[in-house]
Amino acid sequence: MDIPRKNLINAAGTLTSYGGCRTSPEVIAAMAEIAGEFTSLIELHQEAGQHLAQILGVEATMVTSGAAAGLTLATAACMVGDDPVLASQLPTSPPKHKVIIQCCHRNPFERAIQLAGARLVQVGDAIRTRPVDLESALDQEVAAVAFFLQGEMLDASLRLSETLEIAHAHTIPVIVDAAAELPPKENLWALAQAGADLVIFSGSKDLRGPQTSGLMVGRSDLITQVMAQTAPHEHVVGRPMKAGKEVVAGLVAAVEHYLVEDEAARFTEWRKIAAYCIGQLNDIEGFGLRLFTPTQPYIQPACIPRVGIAFKASLDLTPSSLKLSLWEGNPPIAVEVIKGELCLNVQTLTMAEAEIIVQRIKSIVDKTPGS
Repeated sequence: MDIPRKNLINAAGTLTSYGGCRTSPEVIAAMAEIAGEFTSLIELHQEAGQHLAQILGVEATMVTSGAAAGLTLATAACMVGDDPVLASQLPTSPPKHKVIIQCCHRNPFERAIQLAGARLVQVGDAIRTRPVDLESALDQEVAAVAFFLQGEMLDASLRLSETLEIAHAHTIPVIVDAAAELPPKENLWALAQAGADLVIFSGSKDLRGPQTSGLMVGRSDLITQVMAQTAPHEHVVGRPMKAGKEVVAGLVAAVEHYLVEDEAARFTEWRKIAAYCIGQLNDIEGFGLRLFTPTQPYIQPACIPRVGIAFKASLDLTPSSLKLSLWEGNPPIAVEVIKGELCLNVQTLTMAEAEIIVQRIKSIVDKTPGS
C-alpha cells in the first residue's frame, strides 16, 4: 500500500478508532471474490439474510453498514413500518416518533436513533428504573424501546426480560444494541429467541468482518421493513448507509467462520496472554497488578480478561504518562486508562505483541527518574 500509515499494537480493544479488528482471511477472500462482479444488491441482501437466519436459528437477519447504522435503520422502520410516504418524509417526525430509553442507558450512540428523526424519552434515573417508569411512558406516539445491552450491567437498569414483557404488553418493539456483546457467540441467536424484536451487532469487533459492517437479527416483518429503509432504495433516510456487495459477502463469511470457531480455545489463549503480562510485570516495584473483567459498561464485552496496573505513590510515573510513552514508541501501543488504572485488553493481542508490550513497559520504567 502506498498510503502512508503506521501500524500499531492494540491493547485497548475492538475500538473503531484503531480499526476495530483483524479481518479474518476468510472474510478478505469472500470480499475479493465478489468485488469484481456485478450483482443485484437487493437480491444479495435477501439471500444473505435468509442464509444467515437459517444457520443462526432466528426468524430473519440482514447485513448493515455498521452497528450505529443499524440503530438508525431499526428506528426508522419502527417509526414508519411499511409506509413509503412516511419513510420518504424522515427525519420529519411521523405520528410514532418517540423512542424510550432508560436514564442509565444514555450513551453517545443514542444519536444514531435521533438521526432517524426519533425523539428520545428518558425513563428512570441514575439510581433506579422502576417497571412503572417504563409502563407509564408507553403511549400511542412510542415507536420502540431502545435497550443498550451493556447497560443491563448497572443496578439502575431494568432487566431485558422485564423490558420485553412491559413493551410487548403494549405491542411495542424493543431494539437491542448488542454491538460489542460477542463473545459469547450464543448472543447471536439467544437474544432474539428470548423475544428481542431487533438485535444489532457490530461486524468489525469479535466477528472480525469488514470494518463497515453490522448484523441485525430479529422478527421477519421488522427486518423486511428495515431493508426498505436503506440502499439501494432511494428517498429513505438510510440511503447513505449502504452495505455494498463486498460488505455483505464479507459479513456472511465472518459469521460462518465464527460459528465453527472454538470459543473455549480463544478464552484459554486470552487468559494465557493475560497471565504472561502479569507474570512479567509483577516484579516492577510500584506496580500493583490484577486480572479482572469489567463490572461497569466500558469497552465491551465484559467477559474478556483484562490486566489492570495500579501505580503506587513511590513510582515516579503515572498511568497517563505511561500511556503516552507507549503510544509515542515504535510501533505505537494503544492502551486505556480507566479510573487511574492502566488497562491491557487482551482480546486484540497476540502473544508476540504481549511480549513487545512487556519489554516496552520495562524499558520505560527503567528510564524513569527515581524508578
